[in-house]
Amino acid sequence: MSRKVLIAPAIVLSLISLGIAAPASAAMTVATFLTRAAPLRANPFTALTNPDYRVLKAEADAATRQLRAEGAARVAAGKRPIACMPDGEKIGILQMLGGLDALSPAEKKLPLKDGYAKVLAKTYPC
Repeated sequence: MSRKVLIAPAIVLSLISLGIAAPASAAMTVATFLTRAAPLRANPFTALTNPDYRVLKAEADAATRQLRAEGAARVAAGKRPIACMPDGEKIGILQMLGGLDALSPAEKKLPLKDGYAKVLAKTYPC
């Protein structure tokens, strides 16, 4: 058997296993978000130049957009909102990170959006 024939299936299997282990649509967990944010928090003066900054900002923005959409859908369906944030109030990144830090180890295994929802619910209960 030629060497090419043996290498090709190994590469294909490796790519398939990588796809199964980390699908592109997998949501970042709270723990992963906090771990990746730790170096940025430790050195805020260089945070904007860190490649993880854009990734983490995009994750936080996506979680915020998803929560707003879910909240609007809940209200439209006559259900209780996730949180009752006063009009004009915004949660800052440091407050968000502090709330995520305070979550239990089990809650830190949740997707970022769900962990952030818990932070909002605790910060602005209805």
